[in-house]
Amino acid sequence: MPTPNRAKPTATLRFGRLDFTLRKSLVGGMKARTAFAAVLVGVLAWLSFLVVRPFLTYVLGAMLLAFVLRPAQRRLAPEIGSRLSALTLVTLTVVLFVGPVGLFLRVALADVGELPTSVSELPTYQSVERIVERVIGVQIGGRFDQLFGSFTSALAERSSGLASAGVHFTLGLLLLLFLLYYLLKDGDTLVRWAKNVTPLPRAVQDDLYAEAEEATWAVLKGHVFVASIQGFVSGLGLFALGVPNAAFWTVVMMFLAMVPIVGVAPVLGGATIYLAVNGRVLGAVLLVIYGMTVVAVTDDYLRALVIDKESSLHSGVILLGVFGAAYFLGAIGIFVGPIILALFKETVEVFTDYYDLG
Repeated sequence: MPTPNRAKPTATLRFGRLDFTLRKSLVGGMKARTAFAAVLVGVLAWLSFLVVRPFLTYVLGAMLLAFVLRPAQRRLAPEIGSRLSALTLVTLTVVLFVGPVGLFLRVALADVGELPTSVSELPTYQSVERIVERVIGVQIGGRFDQLFGSFTSALAERSSGLASAGVHFTLGLLLLLFLLYYLLKDGDTLVRWAKNVTPLPRAVQDDLYAEAEEATWAVLKGHVFVASIQGFVSGLGLFALGVPNAAFWTVVMMFLAMVPIVGVAPVLGGATIYLAVNGRVLGAVLLVIYGMTVVAVTDDYLRALVIDKESSLHSGVILLGVFGAAYFLGAIGIFVGPIILALFKETVEVFTDYYDLG
């Protein structure tokens, strides 16, 4: 009986081990290169964030404005060219938005320079002081005058800080306008580059971008647009009743209306007290009625008209986004905070649908 030849299986086994060793070394080399690339990209991303961080508020503002103006850019660009259409939209932004904001800040700073140095100079202080002394029998004049004087003195000492903030604001505003122009002109190129370097299937990316766009518009319409209209309508009541600095308080109410639970009530309540203390009881009553009818109906009607129930965020989520982002990002956080949380929600839902994360 012939002895079986085992040389060939041994050679095959040896070649198999060699092939396995080569594959293992190649995989190890790929993992090392991938790890090095990930670390390098992470370090450069962190350094880039540090570079952008001083003007992060203005960068986010430019991105938000570019998103809002993008539909207009897509309609104008085929007619007059991408550069001219972007320049036209930036000019309109300056005229319709940046100009009024700058004028408002100028008036506000001028009013700060005219602040009374003593609490007794306030128009309603004498009436309030007499009421308090009559009700509880305590003289508050000296204590409040000392406290108010300390406040105005501290404000005057910070004038140099205000000048520095003014320079930073000017530079940031210029940066915002330049970024807005280039985002409008080259926005499509930026999106294509982001899709090319993102390691996700194109179908997943398309769904992510579509859901992100829908969520952003939902927040802008239900959070920013409705709040702006509500603040404006509330300000009309202040103008009609002759409340001082009605324009300033109208702008304040536009921002406060973006905060759930708070809303325009603090300003309208303060204006009502002001009218009542100054003997204008009828005006105070009319302002209360106006707030409970016209302002409330406007808010409810607009929210029902522009908000899609399926894509809207819960009021608690909006409140968290406003407070948290305002603390982290400043004033722009009032706008982008709810958008960030909405994008997180939509991203989780898209990944759950494609990769069965649930």
